[in-house]
Amino acid sequence: MRTSISIQGLQLFGHHGLYEEERRLGQRFLFDVRCHLAEVRSHRDDRLERSIGYDRLADDVARISGARKFQTVEALAEDIARGLLGAYPPIASVEVGVSKACPPMAHVLQAARVEIAMSRDEL
Repeated sequence: MRTSISIQGLQLFGHHGLYEEERRLGQRFLFDVRCHLAEVRSHRDDRLERSIGYDRLADDVARISGARKFQTVEALAEDIARGLLGAYPPIASVEVGVSKACPPMAHVLQAARVEIAMSRDEL
């Protein structure tokens, strides 16, 4: 049996960006995380040890995002992917999407987004 755990639309304020002003003032980021767990025969035992709590995932994404200022959202997404794979043995692979709302540019757009996919064997 294959299981995925996801959190979608986690909104965090962060100090990330290529420009010093972005890192100084900060801005809103949206995070989507999908964790593909190692295969299990069943979840009928109803024990969380075979899975991961959504609250813990959200807490870890917030902690990693707040730990330092990143210039690129690619580096931020990769740190989150590596952090989650390192923290949770049940995760076989993870996908992390980071959206920067209203990025500073000449064009008007809702968000700019980066997605990272990483498996345990890439650590």
